[in-house]
Amino acid sequence: MRESAAKAGSVYPAVMPSSPLSAAHDDYFLQYVAVSREFDGWAREDIFKHLLDGKRVLHIGYADWPITDPAQNLHVVLDGVCSQLDGYDVHDEADADLRPLVSGRLIHDWTEVEDTYDTVIVPEVIEHVDNVREFLEQLATLDAKEIVITAPDALACRHAHFDVDMSAEAVVEVVHPDHNYWFSPYTLANVVSKYTDWNILGMWAVNRISIMLRAEM
Repeated sequence: MRESAAKAGSVYPAVMPSSPLSAAHDDYFLQYVAVSREFDGWAREDIFKHLLDGKRVLHIGYADWPITDPAQNLHVVLDGVCSQLDGYDVHDEADADLRPLVSGRLIHDWTEVEDTYDTVIVPEVIEHVDNVREFLEQLATLDAKEIVITAPDALACRHAHFDVDMSAEAVVEVVHPDHNYWFSPYTLANVVSKYTDWNILGMWAVNRISIMLRAEM
């Protein structure tokens, strides 16, 4: 097993899965990741309510810009659940709509993130960033106990988000135009293991299309 996979050992399955791929490929290329189905059928907001109830939370990427909908915004939904809920986003365009609906700080300058938090949440943000390593290393400077990262999962999205027209030699891909990456359970765990010293607690399939990683910081 490579060092990167060994570091992600907390997501290595307790029981090895049975797969024809295991016999068809060299061990070097075989990666095994435990992915819990605990939250099957749960709405996205209910998962975060369950994880964050009564906690001090920093929400990275709270604005959902440029498709901000205050009625559906996760930050607004969580405002009454957390004991403290601050938000950080590079965009301030949605603040006029969101600020009257939330009680915590809305921050746009990273140097102003100074509080201690129980949990940092990074929902559907990591696929937007320019440099994953720099982004994770920046998150690692935060004073927090735990981090929760979710990202669209290429494995879960393969049927409803990709279509290949062989006659036209074209691919139809349903994806946010600002996304720079697709992640899988292994690649998300791998970049976290490579670029941080966090202890990965586990991974979960969520919202039918995403993978969630939780880690102690």
